[in-house]
Amino acid sequence: MGRSVGTGRRARSGKARLARAFPLLLALPVALAVAVRCAHARALSPPSDAAASAAASPAAKAKLSKITIEAARLRRRLRHQVDHFVTSVLEQPPSRESLLRWDKPVCPLVVGLPRNMGDFILRRISQAARDAHAPLAGRHCEANLFIVVTPHPDHVLKQWMARDPQVNTRHGVAPLNRFLHSRQPVRVWYNAVPGCAGGPSRSASSARSAVSMNLSPDKGTGTASPNAGMGPVYCQNGIDTHLTYGEIRSISYAIVVADTRKLTHVTIGQLADYVSLVGLADIRPHAEGSGAPTILRLFRGPAAPQGMTPWDRALLYSLYNTSQSGRLQLTNMEVMMTRRIAP
Repeated sequence: MGRSVGTGRRARSGKARLARAFPLLLALPVALAVAVRCAHARALSPPSDAAASAAASPAAKAKLSKITIEAARLRRRLRHQVDHFVTSVLEQPPSRESLLRWDKPVCPLVVGLPRNMGDFILRRISQAARDAHAPLAGRHCEANLFIVVTPHPDHVLKQWMARDPQVNTRHGVAPLNRFLHSRQPVRVWYNAVPGCAGGPSRSASSARSAVSMNLSPDKGTGTASPNAGMGPVYCQNGIDTHLTYGEIRSISYAIVVADTRKLTHVTIGQLADYVSLVGLADIRPHAEGSGAPTILRLFRGPAAPQGMTPWDRALLYSLYNTSQSGRLQLTNMEVMMTRRIAP
């Protein structure tokens, strides 16, 4: 027993001396054990939010990049569609002329329909003009936008021409002949006069523009006698540049003739919106929008819109809210239309 006790004392004494000489050496196994347990705990515990975010970041960035690329691709496609729509429906003037629109207040008059239906169309035209920021005359005004609804359009136009109206045929008589002999359900004639980008500066001797019309609302037929003054216009700084036109064209009056024999499947709302669009913008004959959703497809099939579409309203808005004297108006219109269709 004494041996064993002595051996135990020597062992304890050796550990004491070892602890005093190498205190870190004895603590090493404990430290290693703690480190192993901690590492094991970290391996079993779920990753922190920061670690998860760091791990998911490449995938999230890839997804966001894909969405951004897809959105840009869709916008480019929309811009391409808008370009086709605008160039297919708007009458394109010669390179030295501006796009045509109303620059003086529009005063519409509906002839050939019962009063309640005529008032309905007038309200729709007025609302379309206000939405587009087109100039609109007050309640008491001299008519310059005539909407004639009749079963005898050729007879109306024959009497109209018999009064020798001063129609604008600066681009030849072919457009006028197409209008007079058209078989379309709705046909439109725009009389255009030149003006100045900064406002009209007519000579004192030139005639004022005046339009008068005498139509019978009961029979839907009658005569029209426009007397639009076509005197010379003198513009200050009226010189064309690479960016602007010195002179601009504006509508002095327009006549829209609808053939009731070809409106059997058309509602009054559709007719009102159709004549609103063609009455406020210089629309090509037979234009149908190049596949875009538009009221211009009214006579192109059974799936016609019930009224003006966002594309139609964006077209009118961009026409009246871009610089008419700017040579880049068409491009600026397409940019504005794209933003209004898909903000």
